[in-house]
Amino acid sequence: MIKLGDKVRFLNENMEGFVTSIQAKGIIGVTVDSDFEIPVPESQVVKIQFEEKAGNNNESVIAEKPRKQNSNPIGVFIAFERINDNDVQAWFHNNFTERVLLAVYEIEQQVYKFKQNFVIEREDTIAFKKYKMEDFQNWNTLYIQMISIELNTVKPVVPIAKELPFYAKSFHQTLKFSFFLNKQAYQYRIDEHDLTLNLQKLKEKDFTEKITSAPDLKSRPEELIDLHYDALLNKGFPAAKDVVSFQMDVFVQSLEAAFMHKMPRIVFIHGIGNLYLKNKIQTWLSKHKDMVKEFRDADPVQFGGGATEVFIKN
Repeated sequence: MIKLGDKVRFLNENMEGFVTSIQAKGIIGVTVDSDFEIPVPESQVVKIQFEEKAGNNNESVIAEKPRKQNSNPIGVFIAFERINDNDVQAWFHNNFTERVLLAVYEIEQQVYKFKQNFVIEREDTIAFKKYKMEDFQNWNTLYIQMISIELNTVKPVVPIAKELPFYAKSFHQTLKFSFFLNKQAYQYRIDEHDLTLNLQKLKEKDFTEKITSAPDLKSRPEELIDLHYDALLNKGFPAAKDVVSFQMDVFVQSLEAAFMHKMPRIVFIHGIGNLYLKNKIQTWLSKHKDMVKEFRDADPVQFGGGATEVFIKN
């Protein structure tokens, strides 16, 4: 049985990928190297068996601390090691300062629940917890607070807070060689200052200010809409697990808004990839002639076949 997180190979095409969504009626979503999720019948893929550790598979595997490594990348890391087909062991590693203090929370329904704290010496690795790949959709976001300690330093490192949500596609993109596990693992660096604590700014923050929301898809849209996932996130849209459905929602609502505002034309950039999103968009357009006068590939010189130009009925 195919499960979320399994690595699979297409039977009719020379492609491999990870299962990043389970859809209805035997359809699964497989994300390939191009960062594109392809819906495919489960019968059209074959599971690539994951190499298991030696030992009795009926016995629980006890996490053993990997050996220290030298001359490796600087940072504090969390890595998720596939022990077998379904079990995942999470590890923390310090290759940043002489000592790191970590406090780890899980966010459940907007409540921060303290799970564990660690003191990790330089070049040391500590086991955190075990996960099940079949439960990936239920993995809670981690919230990690970190304090670095140097016994002698000109200036202490500023404390860091890091949120680590788990989305199937981005999780599998982190698969790389982990130097401290000496094998492939899903690895994140957590000492980067993207969520650095700034207590003074926190004190000065006006908590009555409005939270920035996603773009209003009922207002008059721009004449050029970029449907690439990263572009939509940069516009302020929230993250989505089903990327293609999300892209189609933005496409349909933007086109409906263009129709309501009597715009003569609009261009959607969808990229090329395996043509799946392009074909899905153009199939939709062909079925809505009450709104669409005509459509065609946008300027091939400018977009290289990766955009569709839509002429709207007024």
